[in-house]
Amino acid sequence: PMAAQTVQSHLAEVLDKEAVPHDAASLRLISRAARGSMRDAMSLTDQAIAFGGGGLQEDVVRQMLGAVDRSHVQRLIEAVADGDGAALVAAVDALRDRGLSAAGTLEEMAAALQRMAVVQAVPSLASDADDPDAETWASLAPRLAPDETQLFYSLCLQGRAELALAPDEHSGLLMLMLRLLAFKPGGAHNRGPGDPKAEGSAVAQSAEPVSRATSTAAPAAP
Repeated sequence: PMAAQTVQSHLAEVLDKEAVPHDAASLRLISRAARGSMRDAMSLTDQAIAFGGGGLQEDVVRQMLGAVDRSHVQRLIEAVADGDGAALVAAVDALRDRGLSAAGTLEEMAAALQRMAVVQAVPSLASDADDPDAETWASLAPRLAPDETQLFYSLCLQGRAELALAPDEHSGLLMLMLRLLAFKPGGAHNRGPGDPKAEGSAVAQSAEPVSRATSTAAPAAP
């Protein structure tokens, strides 16, 4: 398979020679959809030109490919970073209402998390002239700890394989997003409401004096 950057560069060269109007975002979408095949990339480009009436525009190419807009991925990542379960469910419902692919959402989210991880590891790469979304990912990168970013990236990759096992793919997507909240370190979602260790729970408050009282008692017999 050819690198997406190589495919994108070649498409740009061909379209410049053919005087076909295009933007970098459109070529990036097609290059990723081709999955390393230049032949598929050229075929998709022909289809996109016909679909777009003689040119390539990002919104038209997204519609043709059924790709998920970065704004949806941004809302999902923000909801996870804030630990906001209601916003997370609303974002998944919006994807369902628009008929956008759950698998495509995970693919876009994994790509976003990969860019965020690069920014976290090498801040000097936060601005990338070849990536029009670089500013968005750079602003999101500080909202997650590096280990969270790596964990969520792995869960997104694994989640794509689980979608086929779910009752429907959007139910599977929702469960995966809720799993991200459950794995978020220190989050309120890590403990159930009946967990004695849950912060502020009545069980925890009533158990606290008991634990102090018994802390000095002799250990129980085996």
